[in-house]
Amino acid sequence: MSIASAQYDDNEILAMTRAAAALVARWGVQDEAVERLLNGEGRAAALLGIHRALRCMFADSDRAARWIGAPNEAFDGASALDLMLADGLSAMKRVKAYLDAETAG
Repeated sequence: MSIASAQYDDNEILAMTRAAAALVARWGVQDEAVERLLNGEGRAAALLGIHRALRCMFADSDRAARWIGAPNEAFDGASALDLMLADGLSAMKRVKAYLDAETAG
């Protein structure tokens, strides 16, 4: 049994997936990439955690959406979005850890 299925019931997983889908649409993710971001266990929760961290950093949601697609030296010049599309859940965890460290300071 995975952590995601142990932590959340089916209704909660569905609600998180819907919220994450709306979030990535707000970030301007193209339709063909949305499924790549959302398809996999734990990804919706990870994306919502990234969103929460971005909201701590930026009061303006448009600025947060721009950050996700902007090149970032912390990711070797790639954007957080490009990193997550390329490396999936492990990259989402990396982005979340980076944001957590930034907001902890």
